[in-house]
Formats: sequence, structure tokens, C-alpha cells
Amino acid sequence: MADYGYVGRLPRPDGKGTFFYLAGTHAQGTLGAAHFVATNLAELYKELKNRRFSTVIKCVYDPKDRRKILSTERLTPLYRPDGA
Repeated sequence: MADYGYVGRLPRPDGKGTFFYLAGTHAQGTLGAAHFVATNLAELYKELKNRRFSTVIKCVYDPKDRRKILSTERLTPLYRPDGA
């Protein structure tokens, strides 16, 4: 089965920096977003450093054990509001 997640570094509401945000359509999507970051952290940091970005993730999970993520993939390019 599949679900969808969101990963982004967003501006703080007070304008003083950024924060890292993970979310999912359901719990499995959030878990998939975390799995994607954990398995791709070095590549994400190499490309983005501390710049803002957003992307959507698809995760496939085991329907018998919904906590087991089988695979993740980025569905959208890394959107960067700064245009870099």
C-alpha cells in the first residue's frame, strides 16, 4: 500500500530562521517522510545546505505491518523559493 508525505525546511513564523517539517496524509506518510530524510540526509544536505525547500514523497508500506516502510521516492523536484 502507499501513502504520501511532505518534507520541507520552512520559514519560522517569527521570521528568525527556519524549521524542518515532516507531515503525511496519514501516519504512514509521516513515517515515510522521516524514512526518506533518514536515508537521503547526506544528499539533501549536499544539495541544499540550510536553504529552504519543499518536496512531496511517496512511500510504500507493508499492509500487514503498517509501520514497516518498504520504499520511498520523491515525487516532485526540490522546490526552492529562492530559485536556486
